[in-house]
Amino acid sequence: MNDTIHIAQPVSHEVLWDKFRAGDKEAFGQIALHYYQLLYNYGLNLNNDEDFVSDCIQELFLELWERRAFLSKTDFVKTYLLRALRNKIFKESIRLRRFKQPQDVQFVAGADISIESQIVLNEEETAQIRQLSAVLETLTTRQQEIVYLRFYQGLEFDEISGIMGLTRQSVANLLHRTLKKLKESWTIAFLISFIFLFSPQ
Repeated sequence: MNDTIHIAQPVSHEVLWDKFRAGDKEAFGQIALHYYQLLYNYGLNLNNDEDFVSDCIQELFLELWERRAFLSKTDFVKTYLLRALRNKIFKESIRLRRFKQPQDVQFVAGADISIESQIVLNEEETAQIRQLSAVLETLTTRQQEIVYLRFYQGLEFDEISGIMGLTRQSVANLLHRTLKKLKESWTIAFLISFIFLFSPQ
């Protein structure tokens, strides 16, 4: 008698993407459930109208399902969805004349930190988050976006390039200028704290 217990291995998002393209509704649901909050947080950094961002995400997933047979294979599902939402929000903003101006950006520091992490933040860390929010507000729209993608989402230059529609060198230059500006306001200790608090675990 074989008593070996077989533990199901988690399915990669790339495999789920292929199943979704083949018409698997459960795989599509898992993708939507996993990435919805990430897309929502990112969308709010492009347009601070919560209902508008939610509508764009819903329309995006509806369009993906309708066009599933024509979608290409990808090894970077998160990058694909972020880029698709970015394009969707910009197109809809222009169509509805609701394009977000740089001065309207309200980047929320710590938006992607789990509730559990927020509970254990001490007073010093809370003060650092407030300071970080104030510093980020001095950045341009694209500078805030590259900080979000690089440090909050941990994306590589090539992935950021695809999302923002920039060359890899332009991404590197933009990040360099952004970090240079941030360092003007931060101490080295605070910069380390930022990376520790907000980099993906």
